[in-house]
Amino acid sequence: MNATPVPVVSAPDPPALQPLICSNCGAPLGGEYCSACGQRHEPHVHSVRHFFAEAFESLTHADSRLWRTLWFLLSRPGKLTLEFFKGHRVGYLPPFRLYLVISLVFFLVAGLPDSVNVNIEPVRSAEEIEGLNEAAGAIEKQLAEEPGASVAANALRAKAAEDKAAPGLQDENLVSEICAEFKKSDPKANANYARLQAFCSRPGAERTRAIGEALVHNLPRAMFVFLPLLAFSMKLLYWRPKRYYVEHLLLLVHNHAFVFLALAIVYLLQRIPVVGEHLGLLEFAVWVYIVWYIFRAMRNYYAQSRSLTFAKYLAIGLAYFSTSVLVLALTSIFIAFTL
Repeated sequence: MNATPVPVVSAPDPPALQPLICSNCGAPLGGEYCSACGQRHEPHVHSVRHFFAEAFESLTHADSRLWRTLWFLLSRPGKLTLEFFKGHRVGYLPPFRLYLVISLVFFLVAGLPDSVNVNIEPVRSAEEIEGLNEAAGAIEKQLAEEPGASVAANALRAKAAEDKAAPGLQDENLVSEICAEFKKSDPKANANYARLQAFCSRPGAERTRAIGEALVHNLPRAMFVFLPLLAFSMKLLYWRPKRYYVEHLLLLVHNHAFVFLALAIVYLLQRIPVVGEHLGLLEFAVWVYIVWYIFRAMRNYYAQSRSLTFAKYLAIGLAYFSTSVLVLALTSIFIAFTL
């Protein structure tokens, strides 16, 4: 009896491998990161523990761009600008992002209340100071009856003189002098003139506070006008060998980011009780370091002699002062028409 042949069953073809797809842009993945958009491939939903562990790792990792950038910014003048134009960019924070973050931190720290030199007594108005002087005069009339009245009178007069010299009152008097020019009605009925009149009608202390707040608020915007103007003056100084305008601009961006970071650290230390009272030598050292740092950054990046770099350093200092006066004037005009 012949055996029934057993049919040969071929094994099914294995399923085709499905390529991994980037969940952000849909491009095929060839590794952990997308070659098209750079996003990391993380298909599963993370737990809260995993989320915080990843955030901590990104901040504390030895190769973190943040810490490397800040270290080079503080200790290696001109290094970040040189690295950028050499094409070594992935290991550092982008220049303008770095500048924006540090300038924001600086203005936030600069706006914190001073906890070291706190004036507990409020600044008195001109009427209150005049009242102190009148009270002193009345006390002096009682000298015959009360011998100790002369001491009290002198104390009141000293207090009146001290309050009169207070910076807040001096600023208020300056604003009052300016506002005196806008008391008359404008025959042309200009809208901007009316806006200035409305501002001058506020109480003196409120006017001074509003100007200070507006100045701090608009200074970051003014820097976006200041830096390009200053970069243009640097291009005039460094015309041989020929360099691109953006080179000067980026060096200024990095230098100003360094200045803002150094001053933010000092201002933050000043606002720490006890510590802020003993920073005199440190503050002086920081300012000396800032002056040296900018000179060294110019020398490192442009690779010119010390004498030529120093001459251009002085010229740029003059341009810095002139440009800052111009930008401050424009900012003041802007504030005057927007308050």
